[in-house]
Amino acid sequence: MDRKPPWEKVSGVQLLRLYRTDLCPDLPGIVLLDLTAEQFEQFHKDPLAFAEKYNLYPEQPIRWISHVAMPPIGQGIPQAAEGSRWLVALNHCKASCATSAACPQSIIGCKGGPEGPAC
Repeated sequence: MDRKPPWEKVSGVQLLRLYRTDLCPDLPGIVLLDLTAEQFEQFHKDPLAFAEKYNLYPEQPIRWISHVAMPPIGQGIPQAAEGSRWLVALNHCKASCATSAACPQSIIGCKGGPEGPAC
C-alpha cells in the first residue's frame, strides 16, 4: 500500500481526495485542501460555490455545506499569521451534504508546498 496519497492541483488549488485512495473508504468522502490565505477567504465566504468551482466531488456534487468550523478567537488561543496557508478538511456524506473544518497551518506547524502540506 502506498502511504503517500497523491495531491492534485486543480486550477491552482491543492487538494487530496482521500476517498479515492486505499487510506479511506468511499464514504464519507473526505477531501483535504491546502489553501493560500486568498483561496481560504473565498472558501470561507461561500464554501458551496468554492466546492462547485473546483469540482471537489465530481462523482456526487454537494447540494449543502456547513459554514467552516475554525479555531475560536479568545485569550490564549493562537490566531492565524498574516498570509497564513490553511488546511481544510471536508466530509461529504451520502445525502450530498458536507461539513468542513479549517485550521491555519501557522498554528499547527505545517508548511504548504507543491506536494501538499508538510506537517
